[in-house]
Amino acid sequence: MHLDETFQEVQEKSSRGIKWVGIAELFIRIVQFGTSIALARLLFPQDFGLMSIVLVFLQMAYVIFDFGFSSALIQKKTITRQHMTTTFSTYLVSAFLFTILIVLLARRIADFFGHPVLAGMLKTLTVIFFLYSLSALPKIQLMRELKFKQLSRFQIISVAVYSLTAIYFAWKGYGAWCFVFGSLAEQLTITALLFWYTRWRPGIQWQWPIFKELLNFGGNVLGTRIVGYLNANAPYFIIGKILGATLLGFYSLAYQLIDYPVQRITKNVLKVMFPAFSRLQDDPVHYRQLYLRTLYYTTLVTFPIFAGLVLIAPEFVRFVYGHKWEAAIVPLKILAVVGLTRSLWTTASVVFLSRGKPHIEFRINLGFALVLVPALLLATRFSIKGVALALATVLLAFYGIALINAMRIVDITPGDVWNALRIPVQGIVGFTVLGFILKHFLIHRWTDAAILAFLIGISMITYGLLVYRSDRQIVSKLIRFIGQ
Repeated sequence: MHLDETFQEVQEKSSRGIKWVGIAELFIRIVQFGTSIALARLLFPQDFGLMSIVLVFLQMAYVIFDFGFSSALIQKKTITRQHMTTTFSTYLVSAFLFTILIVLLARRIADFFGHPVLAGMLKTLTVIFFLYSLSALPKIQLMRELKFKQLSRFQIISVAVYSLTAIYFAWKGYGAWCFVFGSLAEQLTITALLFWYTRWRPGIQWQWPIFKELLNFGGNVLGTRIVGYLNANAPYFIIGKILGATLLGFYSLAYQLIDYPVQRITKNVLKVMFPAFSRLQDDPVHYRQLYLRTLYYTTLVTFPIFAGLVLIAPEFVRFVYGHKWEAAIVPLKILAVVGLTRSLWTTASVVFLSRGKPHIEFRINLGFALVLVPALLLATRFSIKGVALALATVLLAFYGIALINAMRIVDITPGDVWNALRIPVQGIVGFTVLGFILKHFLIHRWTDAAILAFLIGISMITYGLLVYRSDRQIVSKLIRFIGQ
């Protein structure tokens, strides 16, 4: 399977890919937002805390048994049937090994956190490993071919299945188990759809030379993912152990709200742009041009989301989730900085991967981990607010290191980066300053719902006008983009 395309073809396919991913993620975001509201009304903070603990361990195993091979297959210009079968065989063996490991450790993990129900949840969710082994290769095939329209449709369907399943079991009184049943239903659905569309048939044929070839690239990606995963989940582990499941539930809700834009927007842009950038790795001029455009459009969308969360956090949490979740307000404001920084980090990550330099990101993430864990442990004395502040501070510092390295690889200057960020930054500064001034006069006169609706409306109008003033062609650009 060889992919050789011109810059124009790559640009058109990536634009269509981002459009379809954007449409899908808008729908998914709405569905997940509605689901989170329903579950927050049906469940208790402890239920969210329990599921957060389960995901800490299952996602860790999920990251490891991929071996970074998915990124290696996408980055390579040419792959063969042997590459696919060797990868599938590796995934299948990994699924068996990690299932055995989690089954053996489930009771100890449950005892460690003091919640016996965790053991059954962990054991049940190991089925996802085998479903992922089956769905990974068809998904990689669609991503290599930049067929994100089909992939986005399948993701919409699977997320809808998750939401309906989770809400149903929560309504029936299954508590945290609703997340387990929803996750299984989601993965089963997307696996079936990918098999149906690609007609891919698994084959078990393991070849050491191919395994070694993929591991040369994938090993550094694996290291980055492991350390990055530990960095992302260290707060969950530390809060769950030291501060308890209830406070973890508050932190988890706040983190989910900032994680949605990162996962559903920024990382899906990465999903589209990684294969696109990989096609241009030998064309530095067009690579640089595409990178700066990606940085501009990504921040144009994500920056106002995170700035808006800082502005409306109190009213949003009280009105949408209820007063019992007020303890999540301050962590949400602080974690908005984390979301903004993570969205920027993703644009640097695509550079390291597509240019075949994953070892750089691995080293940065390793340094981040060595600083983050002791900072979080010290911050627990200030409860979840301190943990959120420690995470935001350390992440911002290490993003600076990642950005400097990415700039060297792409051969761009700080001025180039500022030109890409200037319009979104000016826009969010304008609407947040105006929003806080108006909020000061309304906070004791209007209800939370009225303030929330007013601030969202005035912020969108202000941001749109400020962006349009600086980029008069933004409307025509978006129309062209949607029409592609």
